[in-house]
Amino acid sequence: MIKLIVDRIEEGIAVLEKEDLTHISINLSDLPKGTKEGCVLSFDGTTYVLDLDEEERRRKRILEMQNLILKKAKKD
Repeated sequence: MIKLIVDRIEEGIAVLEKEDLTHISINLSDLPKGTKEGCVLSFDGTTYVLDLDEEERRRKRILEMQNLILKKAKKD
C-alpha cells in the first residue's frame, strides 16, 4: 500500500506527493469524495482510499514537533 499526501489542487487536478517526495498529478474526480489539500491517501495499485487514521497520526506528530520548537525558542 502506497501512502500519498495531497499537496495541492489546481483546476481539478490533485498534485500528490509520494513517499519518495516525488509528485504525481491525478484528476480530482478519480479520487475519493472529500479529498482536499493535506489529505493522506492509500493506494493499492487500483484504488485510492482516504486514510483518516494516518492523517491524524501525521497531524499529531507535526503538532508535537511544533510544540518542541516553540518550547526551545522560549528557552533561548
